[in-house]
Amino acid sequence: MTKRPVALIFALALEAQALVRHLTASAVESPQLAICEGLLEGKPVVLVITGVGKVASALATQFICDSFHPLSIITAGIAGATDSDAPPGRLIIASGALQRDMDARPFTAARGTIPSLGIVTLPADPALTDKLRQATERVVGNRHLVRSGVVLTGDQIVSSREVRDGILRDFPDGACFDMETAAIAQVARQNDVPWAALRMTSDAADESFNLEEVVGFGVNTAADLIEQVVLALLKEL
Repeated sequence: MTKRPVALIFALALEAQALVRHLTASAVESPQLAICEGLLEGKPVVLVITGVGKVASALATQFICDSFHPLSIITAGIAGATDSDAPPGRLIIASGALQRDMDARPFTAARGTIPSLGIVTLPADPALTDKLRQATERVVGNRHLVRSGVVLTGDQIVSSREVRDGILRDFPDGACFDMETAAIAQVARQNDVPWAALRMTSDAADESFNLEEVVGFGVNTAADLIEQVVLALLKEL
């Protein structure tokens, strides 16, 4: 590609499957990453499947930054909700992200603080986030289905109400749980690349967690909606 692409970053292939069909496998050698390239809505894009967790997503994001020099980074995928009453399908536009399992105290003053940066929450790019929100609202046709909030990232699938609610006591601004966004956000920040994130809740992050149901939701619902939102966003970039 001669123009700098928009980077699309996903943890799981099932989250990206609707978009991947429009792209071709990249010839760029990588550290065991699944990377695709192509044009979407006339814009050059590079899409990477990182694998699950903070290390995997950080490694992949840095590789994309080094190899493709993206104009911006969009990450999307499924996530755990913050309460047991909401049905799957809540759409979260990240205002920021933090590492809920980072705790360097007493080296730092508070849980979640990244020692090298001295901050807890990594803010999303305001302009890109606003466009992502508008694109999401256009796709779903109901702005009340879309909310903003902080993504709580950690290397643990939250499947206990006690654990979930304990995390929320420490980070009450949390809007959903995932395992990648804050890692992607830190790499983007340290490479001066604007980033934004969309998360769609697939479970309640409690004892009702069922892997088969979550995977089915990702395949049958989330992937198609993510495709629609990403294409709508790219039209505006």
